[in-house]
Amino acid sequence: MWPWLIVLILLAAPQRAVADVKASPPPIPLVIGEHERLLVIAPHPDDETLGAGGLIQRVRSHQGTVRVVLVTAGDGYVEAVVHETGLPQPRPSAYVQYGERRLREARAVMRVLDPGGAARLQFLGFPDGGLDNLLRAHWWRDRPERSATTQATDPPYDEAVEPDVPYDGADLRRELVNALRDSKPTIVVLPDPVDKHPDHHATGLFTLLALHDYLASQGKHAVPPRLLAYLVHWPDWPPGWNAASPAAIGSDTPLVLPAGLHHYALTTTSLTLNAKEIATKRAALAKYTSQQEAMPAVLAAFVRQTEPFVVLSPAPPLEIGRWIEHRGRHPLPPQTPREEPSREPK
Repeated sequence: MWPWLIVLILLAAPQRAVADVKASPPPIPLVIGEHERLLVIAPHPDDETLGAGGLIQRVRSHQGTVRVVLVTAGDGYVEAVVHETGLPQPRPSAYVQYGERRLREARAVMRVLDPGGAARLQFLGFPDGGLDNLLRAHWWRDRPERSATTQATDPPYDEAVEPDVPYDGADLRRELVNALRDSKPTIVVLPDPVDKHPDHHATGLFTLLALHDYLASQGKHAVPPRLLAYLVHWPDWPPGWNAASPAAIGSDTPLVLPAGLHHYALTTTSLTLNAKEIATKRAALAKYTSQQEAMPAVLAAFVRQTEPFVVLSPAPPLEIGRWIEHRGRHPLPPQTPREEPSREPK
């Protein structure tokens, strides 16, 4: 029954006028226990730090384990590659090189967030800018998606967990299930399914689908992990995103979710960072030099006193659906895999 949650969330909710939104209760302080197992799902390199750079540090300081899964290499940033190459139409290899640069940056970031090196970074290599298409139009291996930038139909990176996996929704879902089974998380941090960026929106939905599969495989006594959703893309948010200088953005104020966010859940939580965690998050984001060159103020706007999250729950879908306004219907991905054609290795 639970996969019907996907139908409800796929019905994108329009933003209400602020006057129509009831005042939300203040966020609940996020408490991290000893020996937590944290799994962070990020659509692109830098999202894990923007949304949960402080939380990663806090879990590690409490003797917990951390695994970060990067779904794409962020190789679809056309404007950045055009700027780097000076070419109006860069070759596919230029986008792969840009993706490799961002992955090197991600590894450097993890060394800052966790100097002990215990945090694990995994890379899946799915198409940047194409994750929503996997959900809606490219579900099976016989119809893989082709990246609009790298022109690949499977990861063009040797360091991907499965370099030969095709670009289809069923395989991305399975790879996320594998990450859940390997890490057995007590906390899962995922992109908010109502994030305005299609890759973030789709990654949130794929994570929920994978969580359904994972919990079903654990039996009726499975204990669901805590689900915390982070927001990155929303109109005129976070405050200071368009500042003339990152130095003008103060980190001594909390980051609060936008007042106009029309959500399917009203429970929010917030992790208050100490001075060391804030400084380390800033230092980590500085390692993303490719993004600092393109949007330094946006990155700086996420270095705040708090990290806010929406608390999700694998509750019956009708309970979640109360918070969603229906705008139409979209196809539901199949719940069970069909027989797929064999695929010869490269």
